Amino acid sequence: MVFAKSKEKGNEVYKSITITGGNVRSCGADLSELWTVEGFKMPESVVYDTKRDRFYVSNVNMGVMEQDNNGSIGYIAADGSHSVVDWVSGLSSPKGIDLYNNYLYVADVKELVVIDVDKEKIVARYLAPESGILNGLTVSENGDVFVSDWIGNKIFKLQDHGLALWLDSTDLESPNGLWVSDQYLYVSAWGKNPAKDFSTETSGMLKRISLKTKVINNVNQKGHRWMNLDGIHKKGASSWYVSDFKTGELLQINNNGKLEETYKLEPSAADFYYIDDKKMVIVPYLMSNKVVAYKVN
Repeated sequence: MVFAKSKEKGNEVYKSITITGGNVRSCGADLSELWTVEGFKMPESVVYDTKRDRFYVSNVNMGVMEQDNNGSIGYIAADGSHSVVDWVSGLSSPKGIDLYNNYLYVADVKELVVIDVDKEKIVARYLAPESGILNGLTVSENGDVFVSDWIGNKIFKLQDHGLALWLDSTDLESPNGLWVSDQYLYVSAWGKNPAKDFSTETSGMLKRISLKTKVINNVNQKGHRWMNLDGIHKKGASSWYVSDFKTGELLQINNNGKLEETYKLEPSAADFYYIDDKKMVIVPYLMSNKVVAYKVN
């Protein structure tokens, strides 16, 4: 991979040459690397903008819990041909992101930040001072915004022009990635009581929460496997992709909790994005300062 560095509107831009044929394999499943873009600042989450054909990337940029005002959102062209690292600044340590209409929603430590994509600027901030560290974020088809509190074992919901506590339970076991599907909120849990090195007392797991009753159920794992789950994305109608941050794996789990496939990534694989019709997975590597696109073979 060759990178040419240039400037665009005061931001760093990296232009990359697309590569094909690189493979990483595990358990009979394989991924082909499509492109890699380096130069990001601890990228944590990725989301695809179909209208503009690009991926937005959140840059934590140093302390993951710090309100230091040095975080930003960048973007990458869908083919990896060019990127802007600091497209929108003025954030602290942004993590989970999702797009709804022309607004990009961002979980940023103790607040939900809203960016108008057309205006390319922050237009709203919703505080959650009682939160530990806001992390995962998802927007449902009807526009409901949910945000996970990784350390505080809480889930917040945007309503009545504020970020309200929606669920508070230790059974969430360090909720990270979120996804709404069929009247349920699915949660990729990290595991109980994360330590400074991100290790946990218990294995993380996939959870399902009823949007009506708020009852939490563990999606049964057939065959125990220690996991620290980060990102989550629906795959087709009957299975999920989830990322294991510490081991660097992409796991395919069906609706019954059976582990169907394991794809080897790299450690610090965070909140990825999957495009089903293209069989394309875009993975931000928090500690490697890069984003990699793979084709699922």
